Amino acid sequence: MTTRDIRNLPKDLDRQISKDFNILIKKVHAQLSTKKRSPVYTGFFASSWKAQSSPVRPTDRIEKFQPWAGIKRQVSTAFFSGAGAASRPNNPVIKPRFPVKRAFNYKRPVYIGNKAKYAVYALEGGKVQQFIQGSLGKMIRETMTDKGLPKGKLFVQGGITGGFGSVSSGIGYTQF
Repeated sequence: MTTRDIRNLPKDLDRQISKDFNILIKKVHAQLSTKKRSPVYTGFFASSWKAQSSPVRPTDRIEKFQPWAGIKRQVSTAFFSGAGAASRPNNPVIKPRFPVKRAFNYKRPVYIGNKAKYAVYALEGGKVQQFIQGSLGKMIRETMTDKGLPKGKLFVQGGITGGFGSVSSGIGYTQF
């Protein structure tokens, strides 16, 4: 039996794997940017998924981005005035802020994470985890058509890591 190094694949096979891998990244990003796969209050979290070659840091505060800042302000004002206690916004906006425009190399890891500062709390709801444990595997099998071939490394933000001692808690990634 002949063993081939992943770096020495025939050019047409290499191009096909690369094409499939990039299609998969776009599909995963698009799925996470929906109400079905992400928790939605204002739509900011569902709009803040990003694919890149390093772990995504959740640094963006909703108050700095329109229209989500306005939606949050409107609901907060209604809540604190007593008019709409515990009401949800009736106009959430899901508009991906970081569309996947670049091509990724399947031989290097790709991370899909959320830029929302409160991502660690939004992930507690379980929608993202259900997607990762459920339909994501099928999506990978359908997109990466050549069975038994290297698929690249894809990491999807899907949980919280607990802190212990001097290690602080943070965001966890699941590798595919």
